[in-house]
Amino acid sequence: MTTHVQNTATPPVLPESIFLRSDLCLHQRNGTTQVVLEDKGRAKFYRIGAVEARFIETLIESGSTTDACSRASQLDASFTIETAARLCKWLAFNELTAVQKSNAVLQAANPSESKVSTPNLLALAFFWKIPLMNPDRWLQALVRYFGWFFSPPAMLVGLACFILGVLQTTGRWTEFTNSYENLFTSWRGLTLAIAWFALKVIHETAHGAVCRRYRGEVNDVGFAMILLMPIAYVNVTSSWRFASRWHRLQVTLAGVAAELFVAGLALIAWNLLDSLPLKQAAADLVLLASVSSLLFNLNPLLKFDGYFALADATGVDNLYSYGQRYARYFGARYILGLDVEAPVLPSSRPAWIKLYGISASVYRVFSVLGMLVAAAALFKGAGVVIAIAGIISFILLPLTTLSKHLWKLHIEGQLSLARLTARLGLLGTLTLGPLWFVPASFTWTAPAIVQYDPPAVLRSRTAGFIAKLHVCDGETVREGEAIITLRNEDLEFELAGLRKEIAQAEQQIIAAQWHADSSKLGDANSCKVGLVERVAELQSQVDSLVLRSPITGTLVARNMHLLLGTYVKAGHELAVVGCENSKRLKVSLTQYDAKQTDQWIHRPLHVVINNQPTIDVKIMRLETRADRNSPDDSLLANYGGTLATVNASGNTLELSEPRVSGYIPLSPTQALQLRSGQRAYVSIGSSYQSLGNLLCVKIASLTGLY
Repeated sequence: MTTHVQNTATPPVLPESIFLRSDLCLHQRNGTTQVVLEDKGRAKFYRIGAVEARFIETLIESGSTTDACSRASQLDASFTIETAARLCKWLAFNELTAVQKSNAVLQAANPSESKVSTPNLLALAFFWKIPLMNPDRWLQALVRYFGWFFSPPAMLVGLACFILGVLQTTGRWTEFTNSYENLFTSWRGLTLAIAWFALKVIHETAHGAVCRRYRGEVNDVGFAMILLMPIAYVNVTSSWRFASRWHRLQVTLAGVAAELFVAGLALIAWNLLDSLPLKQAAADLVLLASVSSLLFNLNPLLKFDGYFALADATGVDNLYSYGQRYARYFGARYILGLDVEAPVLPSSRPAWIKLYGISASVYRVFSVLGMLVAAAALFKGAGVVIAIAGIISFILLPLTTLSKHLWKLHIEGQLSLARLTARLGLLGTLTLGPLWFVPASFTWTAPAIVQYDPPAVLRSRTAGFIAKLHVCDGETVREGEAIITLRNEDLEFELAGLRKEIAQAEQQIIAAQWHADSSKLGDANSCKVGLVERVAELQSQVDSLVLRSPITGTLVARNMHLLLGTYVKAGHELAVVGCENSKRLKVSLTQYDAKQTDQWIHRPLHVVINNQPTIDVKIMRLETRADRNSPDDSLLANYGGTLATVNASGNTLELSEPRVSGYIPLSPTQALQLRSGQRAYVSIGSSYQSLGNLLCVKIASLTGLY
């Protein structure tokens, strides 16, 4: 049983006249019923239907709303006074009227619509743009000299280049995907940012150049932020006046075609290059230029290139608006159980427009939720604030408005809350239930350092200045061989003074024996024994000023040549000696990763090291507790690593949060390929029983319940 909703709104009343601005112009597309309304003063374009065009054309000629409504209804009998009132309000809202007080006039004539909606300030924080420049002259010069590069044959050449790159990579896709194991590491962040910026310049330039090639105007280019996703934009709406549908399609698809051409060149370069950093840079270009274009720019569910291409290809203008109208009707009719009037859709293609509207609405919901979750995970504290603002703006406020409307219907006896609860419960079960049957897995990376196994650390036992370096970093040393000589003049002066005191004590012993004074003899002997012990201790410290290798192996030291003449404290680590065929990886894990060891400890882990092929290993040992001590200085952000640090007492650095260290042994072959002190990233894969279980664990982790 459905609920009937009665429409008790006051019928709208049209004002007697509405005068439009004199710089408006209507463009009829050949062979279609589509019309473009051009606002020459503001360089804006609006796609409208033939009926709306007839109404606006009459207003331009006479300003009489009665005549305009009559002529429009002659063309389409479904054009009513309500439609005319909404169209007049739209004209005033977009400042297309010649009278400044049009909003007040229209609101007085339509009391049911007099309340102006308040903009959602939180939503505005997620949708904004910044115009940068007017590129029309620059694009005009570009087309004049390089116009062929933006022609249809050039687009076909770019597509052929991309296909050639794909064919050339066939059979090597596993090797190619391994290039992304360290995608989110520090040394590739700058490369990705530069590649993204360059591709956006190429993408928007292609749009603007093709539009300018067909004599359109391009008067605005800039930067925008949509749901925390940075995008570049160029205003090519002047292409809407083009009579040829194919010209409009070429303008729409020019950016994607240019990026696919770059992706094809990058794929070919990846197959030809031998340098691993260059291969990774080429793989980054492929990822940004092909995958991002297909997922975002060509996605018709978002109002980007794919949407406008679909609208032009099908001839359905305002496709998104039609789809959203049907999606709202579908939700009210089949989810909430309300008896509402179905929207009027283009009669020739209603089925796929309905499917498009529902798909776009579902995709938008999941996109918003996914981006808010990603913001909370990536930006830590600031991300949580962004996520909360997004939840309030896009979830709580709309739900509050809907709840108020439903409660009003319930008070009026037009809605049963029991039936509504049953419907929503059934929908939630059908939607969330399958998540516990869908398998899910994901991967993340942890920083690591290559070490000797076991490492023989060379430390200064005594403070002093480094006077001489006997060997260089990377050289092979034998056990007992001198490596570094320190100089401590205070220690040597003190040792020389003690030896003089021993000589004086010996003279006192001889004098006491000559005079047969047993008391003085005992005191002198005791003094000498104490002095000898102190000399032995100081001599040991002086001998330790020469640092010797504890084992036979290779010497590794960071910037060893810069140590000469510097002062080091006792206990300071200066170098490491180890065997080249015996190494290990020391991995720094978060406490959350350590809690999940039963999910991944028995799985192969991918180790990614710069300039080295990916290797597969297994972790063998984890430390029993977490601490803030640095696993290695090179992993700290202060020294080019990724681990955040804080200043502790004594100007020493420690980790911002406790972490757990794990150890991965390397085979002799793997050990010989890696250098001690080399940074690495371990890609850890975790599997869960279902996607629902994964979501529950993540939510519990974010809320502190796990």
